[in-house]
Amino acid sequence: MAQQFTRYVGYDSPEAFRGFLTDQYAAARKRGLFFTDRLAMASTTEISAAAPYTAASYDDPAAIKQGLDAWLRSVHITCDSAAIAQVMVKALEDCGVNKKNTYFVILCWLMKFLAAKPSLFVFVGAANLRELYLMYMLSLAGVEVTLVSYGADADFSKLPYKDSITVKGGRSSAPLVVDYASIDLTKQEQLSQMRQSQERVSGLVKLLDTTAAGVFEDILTDRKTRVIRNGGVFTEDGEIPVYCAALIGCEDDAAYTNMLVKFKESFAGSKKQLIFIEKPLENPNADEVKALGAVTASSTDGMIEALTMLIKLNGDPIRTALAQKALIEVLQSLNTGNRTLVFNYGSKLITWLYRCTQARKYSVMYEDIPVVLYYGDISQSEVCFLSFMSRCGFDVIYITPDKNNTEIVRQKDPGSRIRIFELSGTRTSGKYPDKPVKMKAATVAYNAERELDTVLYGGDTGIYRSFQFPNSQSLTLKTTFEEIGILWKEQAKFRSGFATSGNLVTVPNIFAKISGVPDGNMNAYWDMVRARLTPETVLTVNAPAQQQATPDLSIYRNYFRNGEIDVEKLKASTLNKYSYLPDRLQEMLFFKMQEAVSSGFLKLEGNELMFAVLHYGMSLDKEMLKLIQGFDFTKDIPKLVYIDAIEDVFTLAECVKIVLCSLIGFDVLVFTPTGYRNIEAFIKPEAYEEHIMSDFSYNVEVPRFKIPTEEKSGSFFGKLFRK
Repeated sequence: MAQQFTRYVGYDSPEAFRGFLTDQYAAARKRGLFFTDRLAMASTTEISAAAPYTAASYDDPAAIKQGLDAWLRSVHITCDSAAIAQVMVKALEDCGVNKKNTYFVILCWLMKFLAAKPSLFVFVGAANLRELYLMYMLSLAGVEVTLVSYGADADFSKLPYKDSITVKGGRSSAPLVVDYASIDLTKQEQLSQMRQSQERVSGLVKLLDTTAAGVFEDILTDRKTRVIRNGGVFTEDGEIPVYCAALIGCEDDAAYTNMLVKFKESFAGSKKQLIFIEKPLENPNADEVKALGAVTASSTDGMIEALTMLIKLNGDPIRTALAQKALIEVLQSLNTGNRTLVFNYGSKLITWLYRCTQARKYSVMYEDIPVVLYYGDISQSEVCFLSFMSRCGFDVIYITPDKNNTEIVRQKDPGSRIRIFELSGTRTSGKYPDKPVKMKAATVAYNAERELDTVLYGGDTGIYRSFQFPNSQSLTLKTTFEEIGILWKEQAKFRSGFATSGNLVTVPNIFAKISGVPDGNMNAYWDMVRARLTPETVLTVNAPAQQQATPDLSIYRNYFRNGEIDVEKLKASTLNKYSYLPDRLQEMLFFKMQEAVSSGFLKLEGNELMFAVLHYGMSLDKEMLKLIQGFDFTKDIPKLVYIDAIEDVFTLAECVKIVLCSLIGFDVLVFTPTGYRNIEAFIKPEAYEEHIMSDFSYNVEVPRFKIPTEEKSGSFFGKLFRK
């Protein structure tokens, strides 16, 4: 059966490709043949040995097959001799006028190499046409062939079978120098097995997103629930979804203390293993360094591989492979050519891994994803360690009330893996609290009221206290055109997709553009618009835009970094136009601005995106802010309704405001009787739904609409549950 024939003409990573060549050399030495530059011509002895099997005709495939079959039977080898004979005839035609010479060269090669019964044939160099023909015949004989030519084999274009050969390239084609004679085959076999193990676990650890309000609850969620919640299929040896976050800063001391105590105590009744770190991690001691063993290598990359091979978590091959892969990723990110620095980091990460898992003492087997909780001030090495542990398949949560630690986490986290959440206050870290504190003295009446709250508003009752939830996330619904009218006046809690978790509520909202007029009936169209107006609606009828002076957006340059808004700095600045609003509302608006940046809904990038969101996000008018402040996320949903019957597209300011309000949870409808482009100028189509009607109308006159006033229920239940 024919085997794979692969030709490598280039590569992307020199170190990765050098590792590949070393693996190929080791594999060929174990189960095949390895050559560089040229194949040696046949000796007199080899030619004499081939003479009895010479074909009667060099132009007849049957004659060539007859001789080849005679030799194959004598050495008990089975292969497709007919296919090889056909290729041989073609080779004799293409490789010069002296067919006899070419025939004996290729036949002697075939007899010599197939007699070794290889499963792999590796050739590094610029192969000529005869050598290319030989390799193709070997692949037909069932030998896997690897040709590394770096694109220097000009004869390859002459090979008629080139289209059946797999060609792999990359950004670079410069030949790599590899000292094959100095390769330790035993070590290389171990490295090859390690790389194969790492390949098997590639993509196994999946980093999940979380929120400041929900991080503790998310971390306590078991692995099976996480997999299913994120649309996966759970298997015991399958995906490992992890959280990696930092909670930096504090709020009310008593509430903060009780929150930390409750979180740590939650592990007492959990199947999760908690790895708690409070004191600074000490450097490896003499015994630990000795236990690691000697690490020698001629290059930094070789040293990284040697360090990686030291990792062995007894009884846990999956996490061993993950830890090996993670160590390579982290150390490569730190590799600036300073081998001492890389070695020190590597020995620290391995030693700390062993300390945390006690892998040298007993098997590392867990019923669920273990959690690494690091509390207090942190060093650069420890930040790298937390990132490393996350890549190994551990949940990671770093907690400190001292915001002086923010920058070191932000700057020294390899690959920016740790999601940073900042609370408003700050103080020195101190020790992790071990017992709750009494917050306030409660009267009998107060306790009775709280108990009633628990009965009425807790659990899955479907009844919620006014402004019970401080945070929201929107879930834009995919609906039919007809469903918009059905859902439009429904409260959030009655819509499909509504959910609550901790302090967070998911608000299912509508964001749609209506292009055209159903059946061309303008009277019915305006009645439809009128029916969409509620007391919580902001109606905008677009008119030709007035020329505006270009604002200086660069003033926001110092208020973000690496795509993240510096909320505390912006909040304390003179640019904060919302300073008069309650802290809760300010923080929600800043969070939604960050979400507008991260969502990818706006057709801007980099600084331009950040400038626009900060400037226009900070420019909402007071009526809009009143509407946002009055938005109780479980109840009536505020509306933005636009009627756009002109040719101008929406401005950037309008588009930023629309996206921001949609992310807060507003319903947004854009009526466009002309069907022209408007929000598409700056908003990507994945942010909204578009419903295209049967007719389009132009030069329409928009009626004057009146926003209805709120109707209060006079019934007993209306008064009882009125805000």
